[in-house]
Amino acid sequence: MSEQTRRSLAKGLVFVGAATLIGNGAAYLLSIVAARVLTPAEFGAYGALLGILIIISTLSIAVQALTARRVAVATVNRAEVEGQAIRLSLYVGVAIILVGLLAAWPLGLIFAIPYAAVAMGLASLGFVVLGTASLGIAQGREEHLRFSIGFLANGFGRAFVGIAFVLAFRSVIGVTAGLLVGCAVGAVISYLLICPKAWAGNLTKDGAAEFGHIAHALLVLFTLTNVDVLLARIFLTENQSGEYSVGVLLAKIAFFLPNAIIIVLFPKMTAGDSKRAVLIATGLTAALGIFVTGFSFFFGTFVMRVLGGAQYVELGTEAWLFALEGSAFALVQVLLYA
Repeated sequence: MSEQTRRSLAKGLVFVGAATLIGNGAAYLLSIVAARVLTPAEFGAYGALLGILIIISTLSIAVQALTARRVAVATVNRAEVEGQAIRLSLYVGVAIILVGLLAAWPLGLIFAIPYAAVAMGLASLGFVVLGTASLGIAQGREEHLRFSIGFLANGFGRAFVGIAFVLAFRSVIGVTAGLLVGCAVGAVISYLLICPKAWAGNLTKDGAAEFGHIAHALLVLFTLTNVDVLLARIFLTENQSGEYSVGVLLAKIAFFLPNAIIIVLFPKMTAGDSKRAVLIATGLTAALGIFVTGFSFFFGTFVMRVLGGAQYVELGTEAWLFALEGSAFALVQVLLYA
């Protein structure tokens, strides 16, 4: 690895690391505010809905991964590749919105979540896909600063509009209305910032097939990481599911915290000589997981107080288990991308 490459990776880790930390931190701030504003029963519904949204969001992550890989290896046809990525994201986004309107009713019945909340939550993912396709283009180009700004636009739009709505309406429906508006704003900003003229007249079959393969693998992983909070909503009482959702929030922090590592190293991990990049990504992710788990072991009560408030401090002794779960799945995600 040349000195210039090392400097580029270091610069990317700084920019993207800061952006993902701040952007994801804003998303967790929304959950922290919701945990204090909503009743435990309503927060349990919100936690289950987030689990559903994260599972389905694998489609947007697959679009981003596919886009980043294809843009990274493209040469003279890069503009066409980027245009196809945006076209694919619109197809996937519209499909999510239409299917979501139909699926919201049975999902709401199964998990005791209002139909409007499920419908608006799923519809928000239709806009997220456009945003992640734009981020994938910046990621493949290795434009780390532009990626970071786009990531912050998505994260801030979702979080701060969501916070405003949950404070105004004090319900899970209010939160999801904020998510819908915020995701739409963030996606448009990302597109205009990164690839305002990207479009393609058609979509190649090989791109659609590769998208299906990536989405399938990610769907399995994200289902495993979220099935527990969905089962908790079914088999525990509504208040108990709310308590469990606070613990799951810590697991999600541990899972998504190393995202910057994958984002920066992914173009290198898809190259011909990818072993070194994979080893670096695995080592950094493992080290971060050990730190988060260790901190949660020694300061679990403090962590639970910060995440959920005083009513959830009894979970402090189990906090490290949630952190360990999220960290383990983060390692699996690195190997999956490799």
